[in-house]
Amino acid sequence: MPLPFDATLKDLVREYPADWVSALLAPPQEKSVRLVAPDLSTVTAFADVVLMVGEEYLLHADFQTGPDANLPRRVLLYNVLLYHHFGLPVHSVVVLLRPRADRGDLTGRVRYEVRSGRGALDFTFEVVRIWERPVESLLEGGLGTLPLAPLGRLPEGVAPEQGLAAVVARMAERVTVEAPPPVAAHLLTAAFVLTGLRVPTAEALQLFQGVRAMRDSSTYQYILDEGRAEGLADGERREARKIVLRQGRLLFGAPTAADEAALQAITDLERLERISEHVLSAAGWQDLLAVP
Repeated sequence: MPLPFDATLKDLVREYPADWVSALLAPPQEKSVRLVAPDLSTVTAFADVVLMVGEEYLLHADFQTGPDANLPRRVLLYNVLLYHHFGLPVHSVVVLLRPRADRGDLTGRVRYEVRSGRGALDFTFEVVRIWERPVESLLEGGLGTLPLAPLGRLPEGVAPEQGLAAVVARMAERVTVEAPPPVAAHLLTAAFVLTGLRVPTAEALQLFQGVRAMRDSSTYQYILDEGRAEGLADGERREARKIVLRQGRLLFGAPTAADEAALQAITDLERLERISEHVLSAAGWQDLLAVP
């Protein structure tokens, strides 16, 4: 069940722009920060977030959950377009949210030279690996970046399960004190969604199920209900496959490894039910698995 990571992050930046600039750049607190949305529809480049800091420069942040071979060139393109559009310096930051988004060749630099000494390009951008940031620094940062805490680096020697449970408890305690109930529920729901980048959804649900503020989150309740429904459907599919295997072994003998793999790959419950109904009329495993 996919979770809305992208929308969650954009909402957090839109609502707490100064917190994100502080977390990524740490500018003087007296500077104003606002979200800007330039119309660059004539190109295919896409920036997750563009923030203007003190009318002096721009912060371009690109969030990544998976590897992208074209990322450096895309960041360069958007950086140049933003500079052309606003006439202000642009600091580009790529925020990697989990290790699988990292690439061995992601250096934060695009450089080339066609002829030695006759013109070249050397562009650098910052790469932030969230899992390398101490979880304590994320827990103590602004409310807008607090939901990133489950993705941070846990203290040395702390088991992930215990560490994440403690992080969730700390977040819940802080937002309950510092934010009204609707805002607290929103922030914790964002943290829950982002936790899905580190652990399976079922584990994330277990980590947050005892948090009282989550009861006020319609998004969390929806995901919870969807998870329950998906669990029930998955159980029905497993049971249907067991019936087909049991009946097929009695009539055709043990399936080959390929036949069993083909059966396990079928996720359409209605098709599995049709297959079970055709066991008596099928000539063998291949004929049975050919049922549409």
